[in-house]
Amino acid sequence: MGTSVLAGPASRDIAKSIAVALEARLVDVDLRIFPDGESKIRITGPMEGDDVIVVQSTHPPVDTHMMQLFFMLSRVSRIASRVIALVPYLGYARQDREFLAGEVVSMDTIARIISSYGIDALITVDAHSTLALSYFTIPVYNLSAVPLLAGYFKDRLRGEGVDADDVVSVSPDAGGAGRAEAFAGVIGCSHLALRKSRDRTTGSISIDHDMLKGISDHLRGKVAVVVDDMISTGSSVAEAVRALLEHGCRRVYVTCTHALMLDGALERIKGSGASAIVSTNTVPRGVGGLTVEVDVAPLAASALLSILMGRSGMDGMDREERGEGEEEGSKEGSKSISSV
Repeated sequence: MGTSVLAGPASRDIAKSIAVALEARLVDVDLRIFPDGESKIRITGPMEGDDVIVVQSTHPPVDTHMMQLFFMLSRVSRIASRVIALVPYLGYARQDREFLAGEVVSMDTIARIISSYGIDALITVDAHSTLALSYFTIPVYNLSAVPLLAGYFKDRLRGEGVDADDVVSVSPDAGGAGRAEAFAGVIGCSHLALRKSRDRTTGSISIDHDMLKGISDHLRGKVAVVVDDMISTGSSVAEAVRALLEHGCRRVYVTCTHALMLDGALERIKGSGASAIVSTNTVPRGVGGLTVEVDVAPLAASALLSILMGRSGMDGMDREERGEGEEEGSKEGSKSISSV
C-alpha cells in the first residue's frame, strides 16, 4: 500500500507538484469529451489499496469540472484505502443560502453528493464562506492562501522601496474584513474594509464614497492592495480600485486566491487603474489570462501530509465549530484605518 495522487483534468500542474512533494505515485486520467458535452474518464494506473489524493479544481466550466470530480471520487472510493479530495477552488460556494425566495441552496446539494462517497476528508483553499462548508458531513479543511499572497507583496513592495507604513490592505466589502486584516498582519500595514452594496436583482454594485471621504487623509499617498478571495467579473474590485485612487491612493494593486476572470474582468480591472493583478494557481494559468501566480501546492502538500500522518492542528471547519460569516485573521502588527 502506498500513496497515489490522481491528477484531475482541471488541476494537473498542482497534482504533479504535490506528488513530488509527497514522494507519491502520480496517476493521470484519460479524458474524452463527447459532442454533447459529456465527460468520460479512465484512470490510467492501479491504485487499489492506496491512500489516494484526488486533485481537481472546479473552476469554469464549473459543472463539467464538478462532474469529473464526482466520477473520480465514485471510482476511487471503491478501491482505495483512504481518499482525500483536494479541491483548490470549490465551485458553488457562493450559493450557500437562499438569497431570494425560492432559490435552491446549490452548495447543500454539492456537499451532499461529495459526502455521499464516504471519503475521509476534503481540502479546499479560501472557500467563499464557512457556511458553505457546514453542509458537508465529512471532515473539511479550509486552507488560507492569504499569508502566501501577503508574503509575495511584502517582498515586492520592499523591493520597490515602499515602507509598510505607506501600505494599506483593503477588502472590497465588509465580508472580507478578516482577510484584509490577516494580509495586513503579515506586512505590518493598516487595513480597511470598504462598504459595498449590491442589488440582488440587477447585480449592480456601489461603493460608499462618504466613508472614504472621512478617511481620505489616511489614504492620501498610500499604496493600496485590494485583497479578495475570488475575482469573477471583476466589477466589485474595479469599483474599489477607482474609489481608492479617487480618494488619494497613489497606486493600487489587486490580489486574490481564485482568479476566474470572466467576461472581460482582466481588462475591466486594468481599465480601473490597477497597477498589477496577482493570484494563486488554484485556477490554472491561462484560464484567467494572468501571468503572475503564487503557488499553493506546497501549502496543500503540507496539509495533506498532516492528515495522512494523523497529526492534529489542522483548520477543520464544520457546522458545529464555526458560525456563519466568521473570518480568521491575525491582528498583530496591523491596524484598522477606520478606527485610527
